[in-house]
Amino acid sequence: MEIEVKGHSGCDISVAREQDSLYVYKSTYDVKYISRLLKQADKQQKAADLEYQHIRVPKIFDVMSDERHATIKMQYVYSKNFVEYFEQSGFEQIDYLIHAIEYFVEKELLQSPVRRVPKEIFIEKFEDVRSKTLIKSEMAEDVQVKELMQRAAVVFESMDDWQIPVGWCHGDLTFSNILFNGNNYYLIDFLDSYVETPLQDIVKIRQDTAYRWSQLMYMQSCDSVRLRIIFDKIDREVDAYFSERYEWYRLYYKPMQLMNLLRILPYATEHRVIDYLKTIISQLLNEI
Repeated sequence: MEIEVKGHSGCDISVAREQDSLYVYKSTYDVKYISRLLKQADKQQKAADLEYQHIRVPKIFDVMSDERHATIKMQYVYSKNFVEYFEQSGFEQIDYLIHAIEYFVEKELLQSPVRRVPKEIFIEKFEDVRSKTLIKSEMAEDVQVKELMQRAAVVFESMDDWQIPVGWCHGDLTFSNILFNGNNYYLIDFLDSYVETPLQDIVKIRQDTAYRWSQLMYMQSCDSVRLRIIFDKIDREVDAYFSERYEWYRLYYKPMQLMNLLRILPYATEHRVIDYLKTIISQLLNEI
């Protein structure tokens, strides 16, 4: 069974059998995306060389590119998608996953000392997101979107320089980018980030557990009650783990999550998705 998830990567994915092996090809003919795909391949290659407990990264066998296209050939992994996995998992397996996520982020933190990141980086990123959002006609005429942008601007402009870990992260660590193979979890679709911080990976996991993003994008039927129970458990325990240990998490998680959700908005096209984003962004702003 293949997962059917809607995304905005700008890439084509195909699976090819060559002799007795299967390979995944990820490619783009969007000249604006070529450099980004090559950066993602480099990031995945480096991650594959590291050792993580229960976390795996598919190997990349070849990277092909020219001025008009880029293609990555990588390892095919026999696996379940996140819905199949969660619908069949007991709490012991969920606990195993939670510990694997925590261990993975802790390994990232070993390569990511806490540093001062100028507030201007976040303000500049926010202004870029705001301009990309409001240039869309349906957003420019949306009073609620304009209000959310104004409220978010106050948040980022009122903050001092950030003190967060900087060095290494996956960049898009949602459940739709994890392949589940027993108690091994394969990470795919690494993403370059405007700030390479492990905090971003916690934000992306909680994008799913707190805000149900991958479930919203999932196009097939699923046991929504079971998923809610499991996501609530993961979210509660991940939040407690990092809250107890790191001041930077307590201080900067919500502003970072706000930026993350705002960054999705310019790429949303369906009314149900836009309405959902407006609702959860408003809720988050009320908490900050």
